[in-house]
Amino acid sequence: MTGAASAQSWPAGLSHRASYSISAVLDALAREFPELSVSKLRYLEDQGLVSPERTASGYRRYSEADVERVAWVLTQQRDHFLPLKVIRARLRELDAAGERAESSPRWPRPAPVDLQDVAIVTGEDQARVEAVARAAGVDPSSADSALIQAVEAVAELVPFGLEMRHLGPVFHAAQRQVELVALATAAARAEAPQCADAMARLAAALVRLKAAQL
Repeated sequence: MTGAASAQSWPAGLSHRASYSISAVLDALAREFPELSVSKLRYLEDQGLVSPERTASGYRRYSEADVERVAWVLTQQRDHFLPLKVIRARLRELDAAGERAESSPRWPRPAPVDLQDVAIVTGEDQARVEAVARAAGVDPSSADSALIQAVEAVAELVPFGLEMRHLGPVFHAAQRQVELVALATAAARAEAPQCADAMARLAAALVRLKAAQL
C-alpha cells in the first residue's frame, strides 16, 4: 500500500486506520472547504502532503489523521497564504516530532466504509462480503480497507476450491501468522521503515516455508 508510511505521520492522537473513501472525505470537509475536489486531493497526494492507503484495486482510503492533515494543509493555504513548499517543510517537522493535533478535529467524522461499499469496490456479491466480514470478525459498521483486501484475497482463492464454510479456519491460520510477524518485529516498531522492511522479509519467508511444504 502506498500509505503504509503514513501510520507514523502527523497528527498523533487520531486514528490512522484507513476507513474512509475519497468521497467521504470530500463530504466531511465540504462545509469548511467547499472548493475541495477529487483532483485537489489527488494533487495534495502527488505533492507528498498526504498519503492515503490504496486497496489492491487502487482505491484510496483515508484515516481520521489523513483528513485532519488535509484540513490543516488547506487552512495554511487559505488563512496564511503559505506556499506548498513551506507547508511541506512544516509537515516534515511535525512528522519528525510526532506531535498531536493542536485541537480536536473541526470536521465531522466521515462515514465509514460499509459492506455495500466493499461489494462495489471489489465487484463481489454482498453475501460473500458478509461471509468474509464474519470470518474476519469485522464489525459491519466499521469496515475498512483491510476488509476490502480480505475480500479480494478470498476471491483469488475461490477458483482453487475455497468455500465460504472454510473461511473460519483460513482466517484463524492467517491471524496466527499475523501475530507471529507482530511479535517478531516488535523491537523494530520505533523505526517505521525498518519495521516495514522486517515485516515484509518475515512475511516472504513464511510464504517460502509454505511453498517448501507443498
